[in-house]
Amino acid sequence: MLEDGTQYDILQGNLHAYKGAIFGNLIADMFAKMGRKLYYFHKNSGLEIDFVMRYKGECVLLEVKATTGNTKSAKTILRHPEKYHVSHAIKLGDYNVGRTEQILTLPLYMAFLLQEI
Repeated sequence: MLEDGTQYDILQGNLHAYKGAIFGNLIADMFAKMGRKLYYFHKNSGLEIDFVMRYKGECVLLEVKATTGNTKSAKTILRHPEKYHVSHAIKLGDYNVGRTEQILTLPLYMAFLLQEI
């Protein structure tokens, strides 16, 4: 769904502007092949979450980052559990395993482990 010439840029190794879309689509493809339904959240205010999923019996936000991006939308939602009823988020990207407050950080290649519903 990107503009003309995108495929050529990607095949030439020019991923600069497309990394986020590519990584998000890779994770969406992986989840779809795992049998997961894909849910996205967006509000007119600009709040946007890549995936909303059930994990270990709870609603969890999932953000996919191509670079060391901020999870501003996820943090906003986590600050308001009375409104959104969500208390955890997972961030996938080029990271090591870690946790900061309510956000679990995982390397992209570990997405397949998010099977338990």
